[in-house]
Amino acid sequence: MQYFRQKLVTATVVLGLLGTTSCGFFDVEAVEDPNNPSLGSVLSNASKAQLDALAVGVEASLRNVHNGNAPYNWLAGTLGREVTILASTESRWYGELQGTRTTLDDAAYYNGYYTPLAQTRRAAQVYRESANNSQAVTAEQRQGIAGFTHTYEALSKLLLLNLQGANGIRIAVDDPLKPGKFVTPAEALTNIRQLLDQGASELDQAGSSFGFSLSSGYTGFNTPATFKQFNRALAARVALYQSDYTGALAALGSSFISTTADLKLGPKITFNPAIAGDAGNTYFQVANNTGANVIGVPDNFVTEAEAGDARLSKVALRTAPRVTGGISLAYESRLFPTNTTSLDIIRNEELILISAEAKANSGNLAGALTDVNIIRTRAGNLAALPAGSFTSLLRAMDEIIKQRRYSLFFEGQYFVDLRRTNRLKPVVTVDPASTPIQTLAFSSSPYNLIANMPKPAAEKAWDATNP
Repeated sequence: MQYFRQKLVTATVVLGLLGTTSCGFFDVEAVEDPNNPSLGSVLSNASKAQLDALAVGVEASLRNVHNGNAPYNWLAGTLGREVTILASTESRWYGELQGTRTTLDDAAYYNGYYTPLAQTRRAAQVYRESANNSQAVTAEQRQGIAGFTHTYEALSKLLLLNLQGANGIRIAVDDPLKPGKFVTPAEALTNIRQLLDQGASELDQAGSSFGFSLSSGYTGFNTPATFKQFNRALAARVALYQSDYTGALAALGSSFISTTADLKLGPKITFNPAIAGDAGNTYFQVANNTGANVIGVPDNFVTEAEAGDARLSKVALRTAPRVTGGISLAYESRLFPTNTTSLDIIRNEELILISAEAKANSGNLAGALTDVNIIRTRAGNLAALPAGSFTSLLRAMDEIIKQRRYSLFFEGQYFVDLRRTNRLKPVVTVDPASTPIQTLAFSSSPYNLIANMPKPAAEKAWDATNP
Protein backbone atom coordinates (compact mmCIF):
# COMPACT_ATOMS: atom_id res chain seq x y z
CA MET A 1 0.00 0.00 0.00
CA GLN A 2 2.76 2.44 0.92
CA TYR A 3 4.50 1.53 -2.34
CA PHE A 4 1.37 2.36 -4.27
CA ARG A 5 0.96 5.72 -2.54
CA GLN A 6 4.56 6.68 -3.23
CA LYS A 7 4.07 5.87 -6.87
CA LEU A 8 1.10 8.26 -7.11
CA VAL A 9 3.42 11.23 -7.48
CA THR A 10 5.25 9.55 -10.36
CA ALA A 11 1.97 8.48 -11.90
CA THR A 12 0.68 12.04 -11.75
CA VAL A 13 3.67 13.13 -13.80
CA VAL A 14 3.11 10.32 -16.27
CA LEU A 15 -0.56 11.28 -16.56
CA GLY A 16 0.71 14.61 -17.83
CA LEU A 17 1.85 12.72 -20.90
CA LEU A 18 -1.76 11.82 -21.54
CA GLY A 19 -3.17 15.32 -21.25
CA THR A 20 -5.75 15.70 -23.95
CA THR A 21 -6.52 18.60 -26.19
CA SER A 22 -9.81 20.41 -25.84
CA CYS A 23 -11.22 17.64 -27.98
CA GLY A 24 -10.88 15.30 -25.02
CA PHE A 25 -9.95 12.15 -26.89
CA PHE A 26 -6.94 13.28 -28.88
CA ASP A 27 -3.45 13.49 -27.44
CA VAL A 28 -0.68 15.45 -29.09
CA GLU A 29 2.82 15.73 -27.67
CA ALA A 30 3.66 19.13 -29.12
CA VAL A 31 7.00 19.87 -27.43
CA GLU A 32 9.62 18.14 -25.34
CA ASP A 33 9.57 19.14 -21.68
CA PRO A 34 12.95 18.55 -20.00
CA ASN A 35 11.23 18.38 -16.60
CA ASN A 36 8.86 15.53 -17.54
CA PRO A 37 9.27 12.27 -19.41
CA SER A 38 8.19 12.20 -23.05
CA LEU A 39 5.48 9.92 -24.34
CA GLY A 40 8.03 8.37 -26.68
CA SER A 41 10.22 7.40 -23.73
CA VAL A 42 7.56 5.05 -22.36
CA LEU A 43 6.30 3.78 -25.70
CA SER A 44 9.78 2.60 -26.66
CA ASN A 45 11.35 0.06 -24.28
CA ALA A 46 10.03 1.56 -21.05
CA SER A 47 11.77 0.59 -17.83
CA LYS A 48 10.00 -1.43 -15.13
CA ALA A 49 9.70 1.71 -13.00
CA GLN A 50 8.04 3.59 -15.86
CA LEU A 51 5.63 0.74 -16.51
CA ASP A 52 4.74 0.56 -12.82
CA ALA A 53 4.03 4.28 -12.82
CA LEU A 54 1.76 3.85 -15.85
CA ALA A 55 -0.20 1.17 -13.99
CA VAL A 56 -0.82 3.54 -11.10
CA GLY A 57 -1.70 6.26 -13.59
CA VAL A 58 -4.50 4.16 -15.05
CA GLU A 59 -6.12 3.87 -11.63
CA ALA A 60 -5.50 7.53 -10.83
CA SER A 61 -7.07 8.68 -14.09
CA LEU A 62 -10.34 6.89 -13.25
CA ARG A 63 -10.38 8.55 -9.84
CA ASN A 64 -10.09 11.92 -11.58
CA VAL A 65 -13.51 11.27 -13.16
CA HIS A 66 -14.96 11.82 -9.69
CA ASN A 67 -13.08 15.03 -8.92
CA GLY A 68 -13.01 18.43 -10.57
CA ASN A 69 -15.88 20.73 -11.49
CA ALA A 70 -18.19 18.05 -12.84
CA PRO A 71 -17.89 14.84 -10.79
CA TYR A 72 -19.48 11.92 -12.61
CA ASN A 73 -21.99 10.97 -9.90
CA TRP A 74 -23.11 14.57 -9.49
CA LEU A 75 -24.07 14.60 -13.16
CA ALA A 76 -25.69 11.19 -13.27
CA GLY A 77 -27.41 11.82 -9.94
CA THR A 78 -28.81 15.15 -11.13
CA LEU A 79 -30.07 13.76 -14.45
CA GLY A 80 -31.68 10.83 -12.62
CA ARG A 81 -33.22 13.16 -10.02
CA GLU A 82 -31.51 11.36 -7.15
CA VAL A 83 -29.72 14.49 -5.95
CA THR A 84 -29.81 18.21 -6.59
CA ILE A 85 -26.55 20.12 -6.28
CA LEU A 86 -27.47 23.35 -4.54
CA ALA A 87 -24.39 25.34 -5.46
CA SER A 88 -24.58 28.95 -4.36
CA THR A 89 -21.94 29.97 -6.91
CA GLU A 90 -23.13 27.87 -9.87
CA SER A 91 -26.83 27.97 -10.71
CA ARG A 92 -26.46 25.66 -13.70
CA TRP A 93 -26.42 22.64 -11.37
CA TYR A 94 -29.98 23.23 -10.23
CA GLY A 95 -31.09 25.09 -13.35
CA GLU A 96 -29.72 24.04 -16.73
CA LEU A 97 -28.97 20.47 -15.69
CA GLN A 98 -32.56 20.12 -14.55
CA GLY A 99 -33.84 21.26 -17.91
CA THR A 100 -34.59 24.95 -17.50
CA ARG A 101 -32.97 25.54 -20.89
CA THR A 102 -34.12 24.01 -24.17
CA THR A 103 -30.66 22.55 -24.72
CA LEU A 104 -27.53 22.19 -22.65
CA ASP A 105 -24.42 24.21 -23.46
CA ASP A 106 -22.07 21.82 -25.24
CA ALA A 107 -19.02 23.79 -24.07
CA ALA A 108 -20.02 24.28 -20.43
CA TYR A 109 -18.05 23.13 -17.40
CA TYR A 110 -20.44 20.23 -16.87
CA ASN A 111 -18.84 18.44 -19.80
CA GLY A 112 -15.72 18.25 -17.65
CA TYR A 113 -16.31 14.55 -16.95
CA TYR A 114 -15.46 13.81 -20.58
CA THR A 115 -11.73 14.54 -20.56
CA PRO A 116 -10.73 12.39 -17.55
CA LEU A 117 -12.70 9.47 -18.97
CA ALA A 118 -10.91 9.94 -22.29
CA GLN A 119 -7.63 10.09 -20.35
CA THR A 120 -8.49 6.84 -18.56
CA ARG A 121 -9.01 5.11 -21.87
CA ARG A 122 -5.86 6.64 -23.34
CA ALA A 123 -3.81 5.82 -20.22
CA ALA A 124 -4.85 2.19 -20.55
CA GLN A 125 -3.86 2.12 -24.21
CA VAL A 126 -0.47 3.76 -23.57
CA TYR A 127 0.30 1.35 -20.73
CA ARG A 128 -0.56 -1.67 -22.89
CA GLU A 129 1.43 -0.43 -25.88
CA SER A 130 4.39 0.47 -23.68
CA ALA A 131 4.41 -3.01 -22.14
CA ASN A 132 4.25 -4.60 -25.58
CA ASN A 133 7.33 -2.63 -26.62
CA SER A 134 9.32 -3.19 -23.43
CA GLN A 135 11.86 -5.85 -22.54
CA ALA A 136 11.30 -5.24 -18.82
CA VAL A 137 8.33 -7.59 -18.51
CA THR A 138 7.74 -11.25 -19.29
CA ALA A 139 5.20 -12.62 -21.77
CA GLU A 140 2.87 -13.58 -18.91
CA GLN A 141 3.16 -10.12 -17.39
CA ARG A 142 2.28 -8.57 -20.74
CA GLN A 143 -0.88 -10.67 -20.81
CA GLY A 144 -1.76 -9.42 -17.33
CA ILE A 145 -1.23 -5.83 -18.39
CA ALA A 146 -3.33 -6.41 -21.51
CA GLY A 147 -6.19 -7.91 -19.47
CA PHE A 148 -6.02 -5.10 -16.94
CA THR A 149 -5.94 -2.33 -19.55
CA HIS A 150 -8.63 -3.77 -21.80
CA THR A 151 -10.87 -3.94 -18.73
CA TYR A 152 -10.19 -0.29 -17.88
CA GLU A 153 -10.59 0.78 -21.49
CA ALA A 154 -14.00 -0.90 -21.57
CA LEU A 155 -15.03 0.67 -18.27
CA SER A 156 -14.09 4.18 -19.37
CA LYS A 157 -16.03 3.77 -22.62
CA LEU A 158 -19.05 2.45 -20.72
CA LEU A 159 -19.10 5.43 -18.37
CA LEU A 160 -18.78 7.81 -21.33
CA LEU A 161 -21.67 6.07 -23.06
CA ASN A 162 -23.80 6.23 -19.91
CA LEU A 163 -23.76 10.03 -20.07
CA GLN A 164 -23.63 10.43 -23.85
CA GLY A 165 -26.63 8.18 -24.36
CA ALA A 166 -28.13 8.42 -27.85
CA ASN A 167 -25.10 10.42 -29.03
CA GLY A 168 -23.01 7.28 -28.87
CA ILE A 169 -19.23 7.42 -28.52
CA ARG A 170 -16.09 6.92 -30.58
CA ILE A 171 -14.78 3.38 -30.38
CA ALA A 172 -12.02 3.43 -33.04
CA VAL A 173 -9.49 5.54 -31.17
CA ASP A 174 -6.20 3.65 -31.46
CA ASP A 175 -4.87 6.47 -33.64
CA PRO A 176 -5.56 9.63 -31.62
CA LEU A 177 -5.02 11.87 -34.65
CA LYS A 178 -7.29 9.84 -36.93
CA PRO A 179 -10.15 8.53 -34.78
CA GLY A 180 -13.30 6.92 -36.02
CA LYS A 181 -16.69 8.61 -36.03
CA PHE A 182 -19.23 8.34 -33.25
CA VAL A 183 -21.15 5.07 -33.34
CA THR A 184 -24.59 4.14 -32.04
CA PRO A 185 -25.07 3.04 -28.42
CA ALA A 186 -25.70 -0.53 -29.60
CA GLU A 187 -22.42 -0.58 -31.56
CA ALA A 188 -20.60 0.94 -28.60
CA LEU A 189 -21.92 -1.71 -26.20
CA THR A 190 -20.82 -4.42 -28.62
CA ASN A 191 -17.31 -2.96 -28.68
CA ILE A 192 -17.21 -2.61 -24.89
CA ARG A 193 -18.30 -6.22 -24.47
CA GLN A 194 -15.62 -7.36 -26.93
CA LEU A 195 -12.94 -5.48 -24.99
CA LEU A 196 -14.06 -7.15 -21.76
CA ASP A 197 -14.09 -10.58 -23.36
CA GLN A 198 -10.63 -9.97 -24.80
CA GLY A 199 -9.40 -8.85 -21.40
CA ALA A 200 -10.83 -11.97 -19.75
CA SER A 201 -9.00 -14.19 -22.23
CA GLU A 202 -5.73 -12.34 -21.61
CA LEU A 203 -6.13 -12.64 -17.85
CA ASP A 204 -6.45 -16.40 -18.28
CA GLN A 205 -2.95 -16.37 -19.78
CA ALA A 206 -1.40 -14.06 -17.19
CA GLY A 207 -0.18 -16.58 -14.63
CA SER A 208 -0.87 -16.49 -10.91
CA SER A 209 0.15 -12.89 -10.19
CA PHE A 210 0.38 -9.50 -11.85
CA GLY A 211 3.76 -7.92 -12.56
CA PHE A 212 2.52 -4.59 -11.16
CA SER A 213 0.82 -3.37 -8.00
CA LEU A 214 -2.80 -2.36 -7.55
CA SER A 215 -4.14 -0.07 -4.84
CA SER A 216 -5.78 -1.31 -1.65
CA GLY A 217 -9.11 -0.75 -3.40
CA TYR A 218 -8.42 -3.99 -5.26
CA THR A 219 -7.79 -6.09 -2.18
CA GLY A 220 -9.18 -9.50 -3.05
CA PHE A 221 -9.09 -8.66 -6.77
CA ASN A 222 -5.38 -8.15 -7.31
CA THR A 223 -4.41 -11.34 -9.13
CA PRO A 224 -5.26 -12.20 -12.74
CA ALA A 225 -7.83 -14.77 -11.61
CA THR A 226 -9.61 -12.50 -9.13
CA PHE A 227 -9.35 -9.43 -11.36
CA LYS A 228 -11.08 -11.51 -14.03
CA GLN A 229 -14.03 -11.84 -11.63
CA PHE A 230 -14.23 -8.03 -11.68
CA ASN A 231 -14.01 -8.08 -15.48
CA ARG A 232 -16.87 -10.58 -15.67
CA ALA A 233 -18.96 -8.46 -13.30
CA LEU A 234 -18.61 -5.53 -15.69
CA ALA A 235 -19.45 -7.86 -18.59
CA ALA A 236 -22.67 -8.82 -16.80
CA ARG A 237 -23.60 -5.14 -16.47
CA VAL A 238 -22.96 -4.55 -20.17
CA ALA A 239 -24.92 -7.66 -21.17
CA LEU A 240 -27.85 -6.40 -19.10
CA TYR A 241 -27.72 -3.07 -20.94
CA GLN A 242 -27.77 -5.06 -24.20
CA SER A 243 -30.83 -7.04 -23.04
CA ASP A 244 -28.68 -10.18 -23.39
CA TYR A 245 -30.00 -11.89 -20.29
CA THR A 246 -28.44 -15.27 -21.05
CA GLY A 247 -25.09 -13.55 -21.47
CA ALA A 248 -25.56 -11.60 -18.24
CA LEU A 249 -26.22 -14.76 -16.25
CA ALA A 250 -23.24 -16.51 -17.86
CA ALA A 251 -20.94 -13.60 -16.98
CA LEU A 252 -22.25 -13.54 -13.43
CA GLY A 253 -21.30 -17.20 -13.12
CA SER A 254 -17.64 -16.22 -13.57
CA SER A 255 -17.86 -13.07 -11.43
CA PHE A 256 -17.63 -12.61 -7.66
CA ILE A 257 -21.41 -12.72 -7.09
CA SER A 258 -22.37 -14.31 -3.79
CA THR A 259 -25.69 -14.52 -1.97
CA THR A 260 -23.90 -14.83 1.37
CA ALA A 261 -20.86 -12.52 1.06
CA ASP A 262 -20.81 -8.86 2.06
CA LEU A 263 -23.04 -6.86 -0.27
CA LYS A 264 -20.27 -4.25 -0.56
CA LEU A 265 -17.74 -6.79 -1.80
CA GLY A 266 -16.03 -5.49 -4.93
CA PRO A 267 -13.21 -3.25 -6.24
CA LYS A 268 -13.16 0.34 -5.07
CA ILE A 269 -11.58 3.71 -5.78
CA THR A 270 -9.65 4.89 -2.73
CA PHE A 271 -9.03 8.44 -1.50
CA ASN A 272 -6.58 10.08 0.88
CA PRO A 273 -6.10 13.86 0.58
CA ALA A 274 -3.35 13.80 3.19
CA ILE A 275 -0.97 12.15 0.69
CA ALA A 276 0.68 14.14 -2.08
CA GLY A 277 -0.75 13.25 -5.47
CA ASP A 278 -3.87 11.76 -3.92
CA ALA A 279 -7.30 13.37 -3.46
CA GLY A 280 -10.33 13.35 -1.19
CA ASN A 281 -13.74 11.92 -1.93
CA THR A 282 -15.68 14.72 -3.65
CA TYR A 283 -19.02 13.20 -2.69
CA PHE A 284 -18.41 13.56 1.05
CA GLN A 285 -20.06 16.51 2.77
CA VAL A 286 -20.15 17.65 6.36
CA ALA A 287 -23.49 17.09 8.04
CA ASN A 288 -25.79 20.10 7.70
CA ASN A 289 -23.29 21.67 5.38
CA THR A 290 -23.89 25.39 4.81
CA GLY A 291 -21.03 25.90 2.40
CA ALA A 292 -21.07 26.71 -1.30
CA ASN A 293 -22.14 23.22 -2.44
CA VAL A 294 -24.81 21.11 -0.77
CA ILE A 295 -25.75 17.71 -2.17
CA GLY A 296 -29.47 17.85 -1.53
CA VAL A 297 -31.86 14.93 -1.94
CA PRO A 298 -35.43 15.40 -3.18
CA ASP A 299 -38.06 14.46 -0.60
CA ASN A 300 -39.57 11.70 -2.72
CA PHE A 301 -36.54 9.47 -2.13
CA VAL A 302 -37.73 9.27 1.47
CA THR A 303 -41.50 9.52 1.04
CA GLU A 304 -41.60 6.76 -1.59
CA ALA A 305 -39.51 4.32 0.44
CA GLU A 306 -41.00 1.50 2.45
CA ALA A 307 -41.22 2.22 6.15
CA GLY A 308 -38.16 0.99 7.98
CA ASP A 309 -35.92 0.64 4.92
CA ALA A 310 -32.39 0.63 6.34
CA ARG A 311 -31.02 2.20 3.16
CA LEU A 312 -32.60 5.51 4.13
CA SER A 313 -29.52 5.95 6.31
CA LYS A 314 -27.83 7.11 3.10
CA VAL A 315 -29.67 10.41 3.48
CA ALA A 316 -30.49 12.55 6.48
CA LEU A 317 -32.89 15.31 7.42
CA ARG A 318 -31.06 18.60 7.74
CA THR A 319 -31.51 20.73 10.82
CA ALA A 320 -32.77 23.41 8.44
CA PRO A 321 -33.65 23.08 4.74
CA ARG A 322 -31.15 24.36 2.23
CA VAL A 323 -32.78 27.03 0.08
CA THR A 324 -30.95 27.99 -3.12
CA GLY A 325 -32.34 29.44 -6.33
CA GLY A 326 -35.90 29.01 -5.17
CA ILE A 327 -35.40 25.30 -4.40
CA SER A 328 -35.79 24.13 -0.81
CA LEU A 329 -34.52 20.68 0.12
CA ALA A 330 -34.90 19.21 3.59
CA TYR A 331 -32.70 16.15 3.01
CA GLU A 332 -29.04 15.75 2.11
CA SER A 333 -26.76 12.89 1.09
CA ARG A 334 -24.86 11.12 3.85
CA LEU A 335 -23.68 8.25 1.66
CA PHE A 336 -20.00 8.95 2.32
CA PRO A 337 -19.20 9.55 6.01
CA THR A 338 -15.65 10.87 5.45
CA ASN A 339 -13.52 12.27 2.66
CA THR A 340 -11.46 9.08 2.71
CA THR A 341 -14.45 6.76 2.26
CA SER A 342 -13.88 4.60 -0.81
CA LEU A 343 -16.12 4.61 -3.88
CA ASP A 344 -17.46 1.33 -5.27
CA ILE A 345 -16.76 0.55 -8.93
CA ILE A 346 -19.09 -2.46 -8.96
CA ARG A 347 -20.15 -4.61 -6.05
CA ASN A 348 -21.97 -7.73 -4.98
CA GLU A 349 -25.27 -5.96 -4.27
CA GLU A 350 -25.50 -4.80 -7.87
CA LEU A 351 -24.61 -8.24 -9.16
CA ILE A 352 -27.49 -9.85 -7.25
CA LEU A 353 -29.85 -7.26 -8.72
CA ILE A 354 -28.45 -7.92 -12.23
CA SER A 355 -29.20 -11.60 -11.60
CA ALA A 356 -32.76 -10.77 -10.57
CA GLU A 357 -33.37 -8.68 -13.68
CA ALA A 358 -31.81 -11.22 -16.02
CA LYS A 359 -33.84 -14.06 -14.50
CA ALA A 360 -37.09 -12.08 -14.64
CA ASN A 361 -36.55 -11.29 -18.31
CA SER A 362 -35.71 -14.94 -18.99
CA GLY A 363 -39.02 -16.12 -17.59
CA ASN A 364 -37.67 -17.22 -14.21
CA LEU A 365 -39.86 -15.00 -12.04
CA ALA A 366 -39.43 -17.24 -8.98
CA GLY A 367 -35.65 -17.00 -9.23
CA ALA A 368 -35.87 -13.24 -9.63
CA LEU A 369 -38.00 -13.04 -6.49
CA THR A 370 -35.42 -15.04 -4.55
CA ASP A 371 -32.70 -12.57 -5.55
CA VAL A 372 -34.86 -9.55 -4.77
CA ASN A 373 -35.66 -10.93 -1.34
CA ILE A 374 -31.94 -11.25 -0.60
CA ILE A 375 -31.61 -7.52 -1.20
CA ARG A 376 -34.81 -6.61 0.64
CA THR A 377 -33.88 -8.53 3.76
CA ARG A 378 -30.13 -7.95 3.86
CA ALA A 379 -29.76 -4.41 2.46
CA GLY A 380 -33.13 -2.92 3.34
CA ASN A 381 -33.94 -4.89 6.49
CA LEU A 382 -37.40 -5.38 5.00
CA ALA A 383 -39.73 -8.35 4.98
CA ALA A 384 -39.34 -10.82 2.13
CA LEU A 385 -42.08 -10.73 -0.47
CA PRO A 386 -44.31 -13.84 -0.44
CA ALA A 387 -43.86 -16.61 -2.98
CA GLY A 388 -45.70 -15.86 -6.19
CA SER A 389 -45.50 -12.07 -5.74
CA PHE A 390 -44.10 -11.60 -9.24
CA THR A 391 -47.19 -12.34 -11.30
CA SER A 392 -45.81 -10.60 -14.40
CA LEU A 393 -42.56 -9.29 -15.83
CA LEU A 394 -43.75 -5.71 -15.35
CA ARG A 395 -44.45 -6.29 -11.69
CA ALA A 396 -41.06 -7.90 -11.22
CA MET A 397 -39.31 -5.02 -12.99
CA ASP A 398 -41.16 -2.46 -10.87
CA GLU A 399 -39.75 -4.05 -7.75
CA ILE A 400 -36.27 -4.59 -9.19
CA ILE A 401 -35.92 -0.97 -10.30
CA LYS A 402 -37.16 0.14 -6.90
CA GLN A 403 -34.53 -1.99 -5.19
CA ARG A 404 -31.84 -0.63 -7.52
CA ARG A 405 -32.98 2.90 -6.65
CA TYR A 406 -32.33 2.39 -2.95
CA SER A 407 -29.42 -0.06 -3.06
CA LEU A 408 -27.42 1.89 -5.67
CA PHE A 409 -28.40 5.40 -4.59
CA PHE A 410 -26.05 8.14 -5.88
CA GLU A 411 -23.75 5.61 -7.55
CA GLY A 412 -24.35 6.77 -11.12
CA GLN A 413 -26.82 3.97 -11.88
CA TYR A 414 -30.42 5.17 -11.51
CA PHE A 415 -30.34 7.59 -14.45
CA VAL A 416 -29.20 4.80 -16.76
CA ASP A 417 -31.79 2.43 -15.27
CA LEU A 418 -34.61 4.88 -15.92
CA ARG A 419 -33.53 5.53 -19.49
CA ARG A 420 -32.90 1.91 -20.50
CA THR A 421 -36.26 0.75 -19.07
CA ASN A 422 -38.24 3.64 -20.60
CA ARG A 423 -38.97 5.16 -17.19
CA LEU A 424 -37.23 8.50 -17.69
CA LYS A 425 -40.45 10.51 -17.68
CA PRO A 426 -42.30 12.72 -15.20
CA VAL A 427 -44.81 10.06 -14.19
CA VAL A 428 -43.37 6.57 -14.22
CA THR A 429 -46.01 4.05 -15.28
CA VAL A 430 -46.07 0.90 -13.16
CA ASP A 431 -48.24 -2.17 -12.90
CA PRO A 432 -51.41 -1.12 -11.01
CA ALA A 433 -50.96 -4.21 -8.85
CA SER A 434 -47.44 -3.16 -7.84
CA THR A 435 -46.68 -1.29 -4.68
CA PRO A 436 -43.58 0.68 -5.80
CA ILE A 437 -44.24 4.38 -6.27
CA GLN A 438 -41.86 6.00 -8.75
CA THR A 439 -41.94 9.69 -9.54
CA LEU A 440 -39.20 12.00 -10.69
CA ALA A 441 -38.65 15.28 -8.87
CA PHE A 442 -38.13 18.49 -10.87
CA SER A 443 -39.59 17.02 -14.05
CA SER A 444 -42.41 19.47 -14.77
CA SER A 445 -42.33 23.13 -15.77
CA PRO A 446 -40.00 24.99 -15.52
CA TYR A 447 -37.92 21.81 -15.46
CA ASN A 448 -37.45 19.13 -18.09
CA LEU A 449 -35.88 15.68 -18.05
CA ILE A 450 -32.65 15.34 -20.04
CA ALA A 451 -31.87 12.00 -21.68
CA ASN A 452 -28.14 12.54 -22.18
CA MET A 453 -25.35 15.05 -21.92
CA PRO A 454 -24.53 17.00 -25.09
CA LYS A 455 -21.74 15.89 -27.37
CA PRO A 456 -18.86 18.22 -26.41
CA ALA A 457 -18.33 21.22 -28.68
CA ALA A 458 -14.72 20.18 -29.29
CA GLU A 459 -15.84 16.79 -30.57
CA LYS A 460 -18.27 18.48 -32.96
CA ALA A 461 -15.54 20.81 -34.12
CA TRP A 462 -13.18 17.89 -34.72
CA ASP A 463 -15.71 16.11 -36.91
CA ALA A 464 -16.50 19.33 -38.79
CA THR A 465 -12.80 19.83 -39.51
CA ASN A 466 -12.19 16.17 -40.33
CA PRO A 467 -15.25 15.01 -42.27
